Amino acid sequence: MNPLKTYKKKTLFILCFIILVLTVRSGQSMEDIKNKVGLFPVPGTSNNTELKTVKRILNIQGIQYDILKSPRQIHEYSFIIIAGQLLNKNVNHDLVNELYDYADFSGTLLAAGEVGNILYPLFGITDYKPSQNRYRLYFKKTRDPALRYIDHPNEYEISLGNGEKIFYKKVIWSHGYNVDRDTEVLGSFKDGMAGFIKYHYGRGTSYLLGLSFTESVLIPQVGQDYEAQRKFVNTFEPSADVIMLIIKAIYEHYVNIPVYISPIPQGKTTALIITHDVDAQTSFVDSLKFAELEKKYSTTSTFFINTKYFTDWMDIGYYNIPENKEALIKLKNMGFDIGSHTVSHYKKLSEAPEGDPNVTFKTYNPQNQITVHGEVRVSKELLDRDIPGQNTISYRSGDLEFPPTLIKALDQAGYLYDSTFSANDILTAFPYRALKLRIPTSEESRVIEIPVTLDESMGFLTPEKVERAVTIWNDVIYNNMKNEAISVLLIHPSDTREKNYKLIAEEKVIKYVKSLDGWMGNLTEFGNFWRHREKLKFSWHLIEDNTLVIKINEVKSKIDKNISFVIAKPEKIKSIRVTDINEKSLAFKSFKRNSKLYIILTR
Repeated sequence: MNPLKTYKKKTLFILCFIILVLTVRSGQSMEDIKNKVGLFPVPGTSNNTELKTVKRILNIQGIQYDILKSPRQIHEYSFIIIAGQLLNKNVNHDLVNELYDYADFSGTLLAAGEVGNILYPLFGITDYKPSQNRYRLYFKKTRDPALRYIDHPNEYEISLGNGEKIFYKKVIWSHGYNVDRDTEVLGSFKDGMAGFIKYHYGRGTSYLLGLSFTESVLIPQVGQDYEAQRKFVNTFEPSADVIMLIIKAIYEHYVNIPVYISPIPQGKTTALIITHDVDAQTSFVDSLKFAELEKKYSTTSTFFINTKYFTDWMDIGYYNIPENKEALIKLKNMGFDIGSHTVSHYKKLSEAPEGDPNVTFKTYNPQNQITVHGEVRVSKELLDRDIPGQNTISYRSGDLEFPPTLIKALDQAGYLYDSTFSANDILTAFPYRALKLRIPTSEESRVIEIPVTLDESMGFLTPEKVERAVTIWNDVIYNNMKNEAISVLLIHPSDTREKNYKLIAEEKVIKYVKSLDGWMGNLTEFGNFWRHREKLKFSWHLIEDNTLVIKINEVKSKIDKNISFVIAKPEKIKSIRVTDINEKSLAFKSFKRNSKLYIILTR
């Protein structure tokens, strides 16, 4: 037992009684609370980006949580995540005692990064060494529940920087631990120091990760990850996803009845979002060929349209060709999604100035000066003007150029979805709420980033490489599926006037995803689902006859039809009831897949 402890068990029992009384009065059962994650911000942390990051991780994974205001609240939860550094200067004796008591009474705790020596016994470490010179974290092949999702070489070895080659001498901070004899090392750095550990303190379990959540997840999301990606596109790069999946795995194992919102519409196995960049003279009319193919399989896609209306040294103003505009209107009438692909398709948009946020088609002069606001706002203005019923809310930059102020400009112009980042570049295949600026301390925008996973350009797909490209794409889709993640396919409709190899490749991928029982659709459709999902709150508990009651904090008419719930441990459950906020019963169907129970809302 920790020699610093002054907290008496009698006091703990009194506290638990008080918590029980207050909880019953608030109308929330103790089981409702225990099934959530308790997120505890470390006091004294002025700019807690760790709190921001852990909230984002839990939102992405669809896991419900409460932010705790007092150390005493931690005893209400089966699983606690610490947001911030547990340094001696940040923790007082009350917090220290509560953490030791929490573990002693069988709680599960996850912390990350630096730890003061007053808490060394809680995690089973003797000291640690910070460094910016560790480029990989290697996880062990073990059956520990925290690593249940790790089964791919790129998951056993995640990249912290310098993915393809050495660009930087220093990358993100890592913390290597020296451990006690009874501490289980689940991951190590190349220098032999522990990077992810598990320790049993009393009847509880403490996990400690040698990377902060901010540097391992949030920094990649703003594209500041020291070139950690091992390939830019068309491979499986889960380095940040592994951190999120560790949290999800701990939650699923240690919480009594773990329930989360599926990241895939309708509880499908995975999602394929089909997109096309229309940025060549012949691409507009040839887009109809892809639309017909996708219609054949009862799916839609997003066509990102380049509205180049002027002639320069590269090409003519092909957006103004009548048959091209006719093709766009026909795509819209067929039910396909239209997004913006800038005005100029400028290959150095990342270097362009931000420009005037009030720019219009009449005032913009891209031949004189290309600006971020001009490319974003004027392309939307033209599409909304020329296509009946069009409201452009999805965007992708030409050549996937991502200037520092892009999200800010998209946010101000009324966009809701962006698909400019490569999933490999940001180390995640999951969508997330984009920050207004490419710095971790920036505020969140209303724009959701849905990154590109698969791209046929730059010679990856040719008539001779169809089978090879499809095999690689299907492999990435399969590995994302195992993580309940999505894949975004980008195929340019160019080079299709007299050839069909791109259509053949896409059809093969569509058939594969259908064989997996995957969801397929366009970017805006998926984005609307994700937006509804991220704001949805719910509670759940078992009643006497082992009926699981899930209560959604929304009226029936406003609940998205694509929402589904996943119960990771359904063994105790005999029956299920789902209600809206007014306790009106909702229709659903359920089925088991890979030991989990899926609850699919129906109309």
